[in-house]
Amino acid sequence: MKPSWDRLMDEFKDSPSSLVADVDCTVEEELCSQNGVEGYPTIKYGDPADLQDYQGGRDFDELLSFAKENLGPACGPKNMELCDDAQKKAITDAQAMSDDDLTAAIKEKEDSIAAEEKNFSDEVEKLQAKYEELSKAKDSKIAEIKKSGLGVLTSVCKDRPSCTPPTPPPPAEDEDYDMPDEDDEPSEGEDMDDYGTDDGDEAADGDL
Repeated sequence: MKPSWDRLMDEFKDSPSSLVADVDCTVEEELCSQNGVEGYPTIKYGDPADLQDYQGGRDFDELLSFAKENLGPACGPKNMELCDDAQKKAITDAQAMSDDDLTAAIKEKEDSIAAEEKNFSDEVEKLQAKYEELSKAKDSKIAEIKKSGLGVLTSVCKDRPSCTPPTPPPPAEDEDYDMPDEDDEPSEGEDMDDYGTDDGDEAADGDL
């Protein structure tokens, strides 16, 4: 992905309102943590104060198309003329709040996100445990069946010129399935950031 990202940064290097950049998370650990970067490479875009996860394609043409359509000045406290009525009301309501009320409201929502993440992690652990239980039960049952005479039957059949052992049925599609590891995502304009490391394609995500 790094060559495509480097081309994209070059494409927007002279833009007065849009920034495309990369961040080395092995160096800027605090910045990456503040923006919710958990894996590399991760791409985020939008208002620098409220970056969103980019889920699109990662070749140059796809990145460029997205950047052209989505980067630039956006609705915000300094661009109220770009906001609709609902957005204007949300901003003015927030501007009327005290610092303590603002930080409390932010913390409440961040805590809600953290709770959802924990719930997801807990449920994945339950699925992993269930998968391992079922896998062990399957292996035990198969071993039991094989010990119950399958080998003898097969060897006797093969010993007869007139007998051909039937071909075993193919394994189920999820025979080799493994549960995924959870660890396996200008100030007045829109940004697109690539956060990662400085090793080859492990580019840091940047702002489009």
